Amino acid sequence: MADLSSNVRPGRSRAVLAIRAIANRIRTELYFLLRARFVKRRGMVRIPWSVDLWSPHNDISLGDRVQFGPGCIVNCDAQIGDSVLFARNVALVGRDDHRIDLPGVLIWDAPRGDTHKTFIGNDVWIGHGAIIVAGVHIGDGAVVAAGSVVVKDVPPYTVVGGNPAKIIKKRFEGQVAQ
Repeated sequence: MADLSSNVRPGRSRAVLAIRAIANRIRTELYFLLRARFVKRRGMVRIPWSVDLWSPHNDISLGDRVQFGPGCIVNCDAQIGDSVLFARNVALVGRDDHRIDLPGVLIWDAPRGDTHKTFIGNDVWIGHGAIIVAGVHIGDGAVVAAGSVVVKDVPPYTVVGGNPAKIIKKRFEGQVAQ
């Protein structure tokens, strides 16, 4: 059982927090049993029922202490590290999902393109409504600002934002990041 002592605010009962922790655990186990058996997990994952996990090759792996906000979508092969926070409505979406370069072939009828695996490192925070395009590598300690569209790799310990996402700043100066 998790240590709840540092997580208690004045006026909050430890018993209430313990019951909520148990309910979250049950909900998570039911989610993976009924909706996402193919997902590999290494530890604690907190996932609301409104999250949609799908992968073309059933290749999604989640590290320890991964938390999804409501409405998140993982729609590609992905490897997600430890201590990763997804805010509400974050989307990991495919690249080359539909071939558009075939003359005389309707997009509807075109075969699917190549798929790319997305890698998200440890200690990453992805803000509300961010879109991560498949095949991107997000380095350890990175922060993706709300509403960003990430189409290129994100270096470790950087804060990125915008459409397309660009480096805003480094989280730490000098040797701390290494």
